[in-house]
Amino acid sequence: MAVTDQSAAAPVSVKAAVAPAAVSAATTATGPTLRYGSYGSAVRVLQSKLNAKGYRLVVDGAFGPKTRAAVRAFQAKSRIGATGVVTAATWRALGGYPKSAAPSRSSARGSIVSVAYRYLGAPYVRGGSGPRVFDCSGLTSYVYRQVGISLPRTARGQQAAVPRTSHPVPGDLVFFGYPATHVGIYVSPGRMIASPRPGQVVKLQPIYQRPSGYGHVR
Repeated sequence: MAVTDQSAAAPVSVKAAVAPAAVSAATTATGPTLRYGSYGSAVRVLQSKLNAKGYRLVVDGAFGPKTRAAVRAFQAKSRIGATGVVTAATWRALGGYPKSAAPSRSSARGSIVSVAYRYLGAPYVRGGSGPRVFDCSGLTSYVYRQVGISLPRTARGQQAAVPRTSHPVPGDLVFFGYPATHVGIYVSPGRMIASPRPGQVVKLQPIYQRPSGYGHVR
C-alpha cells in the first residue's frame, strides 16, 4: 500500500530531484484540494511549484511526509495557515493551478486500476477511508478521488450514483447486493481489487460470486 515520497523514493540526482516539471503558464485561481495520501498529476504540479519556491522534493506525484512538511513550511511563510492541506489559498499563493493539468475523465479512468494497485496489502478496517486502512467503499472512494472523481462514501451510495453497465471495463465498479453491501474495482474478466472483510487486506482477487451489477464511471 506504499504511498511514496522523497523518504521512500529511489535515489535520484540532486538535479533530478529539484528540477520542476514543465507546467503551462495559463492558470486558474484554484486547483484540487490535496492532503497527505493524495496521489497523481495534481500532486506533481504541487511539488513542481514548491520546488520553484526553493523546496527540494522528488516530483513523484505522492503526497507523503516530505511534501506535507514543505506545504506546511510554505503556508507558514505565506501566512495562510500551516495546515498541510492544499486548498484555494495555497494554490493562489503558489501562483495558481495550470489549466492544462486538469485531468480529463477519460485519462482519469485509465489510471484508476494503477492507483488501486498501490494500496494492495492495506488492512481492512471498518470505516477506514485511507490511505493506510480501508473498508470496501473507503477504498473505492479514495482511489477515485486520487484521479479527480468524487464518489459517495458508501457502497449503496456509489451504486445509486453511477450508471449501470453490462459491459464493464477496467476501472468500473463491481457491486454485490441491492442496495449494495460490498463494492470493488473491476480489473479484468473475473478479477477485481477490493478490501474484502475484517482480518484481510486489499487484494487482487476473483469476483467470487455473481455481482448484482457493474457501475460505469464517466
